[in-house]
Amino acid sequence: MRKVFENSSWLLIDKISKLFPGILVLALMARHLGPRVFGIWNYTIAFSAIMASIAVLGMDKLVIKELMASEEDSPRIVSTIAFMRLTAALACMLLSIFLVHLMNPGPVYLLCIIFSSFTMLLQSFDVMDGFYQVSNSLKTVIVPKVTVFLVFCAIKCIAIFYNAPLLTFLWITLLELVTTYVWILGKYSLQFTPPSLRQVSLRMARRLLGDSWVLIMANLVVVLFMKVDNILLNMLATPEELGNYVVAVRISELWYALPTVVSTAMLPMLFRKKEQSHAAYLQTLGRWLRISCFISLSLAVVISLSAGMLMQLLYGSAYATAAGILRIHIWSAIPVFLMLVIVQYLFVEGKYKLYLYGNVVGLVLNVVINLLLIPHTGGKGAAIATVAAYASVYIMMVVQDKSGQAWLLARDLLHPVKIYTDVADISQILRKSWNTYLFSGSHKSIPHE
Repeated sequence: MRKVFENSSWLLIDKISKLFPGILVLALMARHLGPRVFGIWNYTIAFSAIMASIAVLGMDKLVIKELMASEEDSPRIVSTIAFMRLTAALACMLLSIFLVHLMNPGPVYLLCIIFSSFTMLLQSFDVMDGFYQVSNSLKTVIVPKVTVFLVFCAIKCIAIFYNAPLLTFLWITLLELVTTYVWILGKYSLQFTPPSLRQVSLRMARRLLGDSWVLIMANLVVVLFMKVDNILLNMLATPEELGNYVVAVRISELWYALPTVVSTAMLPMLFRKKEQSHAAYLQTLGRWLRISCFISLSLAVVISLSAGMLMQLLYGSAYATAAGILRIHIWSAIPVFLMLVIVQYLFVEGKYKLYLYGNVVGLVLNVVINLLLIPHTGGKGAAIATVAAYASVYIMMVVQDKSGQAWLLARDLLHPVKIYTDVADISQILRKSWNTYLFSGSHKSIPHE
């Protein structure tokens, strides 16, 4: 469990250190560029994200499973997966540029998609994250990411001060990614066998592709219904309306980082927990689900009440309609927090298809509601569609689990006795940790394993 907390702590440091500077810089850039240009840029980012979900090839999860099964073979695994992702990313990048230019034949759209799509190539090296996660050394990738992010936040602020054009921000964003991944790849290459074509195993690549098609489809469907609202708003409304929607959604989705961090760190532990004790494994999942419900509900209430003040403070009168969108969209946090717990459960159980089926239902519902509401209510309609879509995914995954374990976990979500036990146990753990810190002989940091 300590290793999970270490990994979670570093992931949380990553997210929190980016949270407030990220909000500030995003607000300054949105004000500087205006709703129309900011909307177009985010449309191309959304389009690139959809294509990137294919380029990942489902390897973000499979790399962890492969490395845990055969850690001594890590050079071959890392090289093979990096090669697979680079090849897929290049194809998806070229296709993205072609499709966006075909649908939106304008110079601003073309410029933005060229820069945005380069992200796919660079993110192929996220395979290093999986390696360091399994070896409980996430600090190695998080320190470069946080450092580079903060430095480039300052550079973006300087560019805003000097009234820089859109092209400058596109170059700064690309250079930020290049710097980050060069640092991570360089550090990995100094410590371990660097990725190379000699290490690539075509046999392993074929096997992994055979195992990953469900994850590829699931990732595509997930990103589609996360980003399809951006695409449809650009088509059915205006770039200005999309700009208002994007700034509201960014505030809402920032909080998704918390369950994402925990779920990423929990996955290796859940595999081990299940091997040791099935009852303890289910107890951990149940407690995680209840805590997620409490945190997300509290968050939704607070943000809903403060949305008007928050949007005015950050973005000003140019984004006046964003507050109403945020009041609706923030309620998607509840199904998202719960869904991420069930997703990890399904992955550990090997029930990838249930994840895919649930997301297909959510995507269809999202598109239908968007098509019905966007022409009349704009961004608010897209926010309603998002909440309904995430809720449907969570419900479908629980209902489809024939073992009944997911239903039992969901049933105990508001069980008063279990909630009381959770609070008591967590309080005891925190109290012991605090006492250990206060009365230990020296406040040394936990040594790395």
